[in-house]
Amino acid sequence: MIRAFCTLFAALAACSSQAVCLSVHESKPKDWYDWAQVLVAADVTGVSQRGRYDVVALRVVEAYKGPELIETVTLEVPQNFWEVCKIERPKVGARVLGALNANHDANVVPLDAAYAAQLLALRPPRPVEPAPVAAAPAAAAAAESAPAVTVQCVRSPVYGATVKVDSCEQASGALFLRGEIVRAAQENYADEVPGLAIPEYGKKFSFAKPNGQCSDFTSAKNPSITGRLSHPCCDKNQPYCAKKTDFLIDDTR
Repeated sequence: MIRAFCTLFAALAACSSQAVCLSVHESKPKDWYDWAQVLVAADVTGVSQRGRYDVVALRVVEAYKGPELIETVTLEVPQNFWEVCKIERPKVGARVLGALNANHDANVVPLDAAYAAQLLALRPPRPVEPAPVAAAPAAAAAAESAPAVTVQCVRSPVYGATVKVDSCEQASGALFLRGEIVRAAQENYADEVPGLAIPEYGKKFSFAKPNGQCSDFTSAKNPSITGRLSHPCCDKNQPYCAKKTDFLIDDTR
């Protein structure tokens, strides 16, 4: 699924003595929803300093509250916030809960899977279009040569994966790969959608890559690609809609 890119920058205006020290141990999930206007599960991509503040850059993996299409958040937190709230200063790669309230006060705390599930359970439902019906074997074979494949746009899982590339074809301004899943792990909390492919280890799928050259793979001894897998959305005239595609693969991270 192609999602719009949205960056949110939060400048923390209040001093740490005015900050609310929420946590995932003493605060209930509802407390976070009541306090925050923006609430996300995210991975820390950078921690830097600006004057008396720590600047924490986040890559969003799940938005509980706030803009649905948000993908990155940058929060400014006073450097003594961690000591006052008895919270460990986050490190790059850590999974955290990031929050911002109406007064631009920020909270960044470690997040585990169990608490993330509780937060997700409280998120108001969002409209989801009906999932496409899985094609019968004969219809699936015919779809391989069809001029266009229409996949409805639904909220679906995103995976980090490594694919062993068997073949590559360049057409319609994109690369169309066929390969075997070597490693795959879900990176967001979206539910599986009936009818959409799941990248299981050892299984082969069709992939579309919007850039690159087939020579990147044909000239390699053991061709493989590591990147982010998402399901294609063909509500617009995208190059990858020209052929059957199980996943889009993005290796630009």
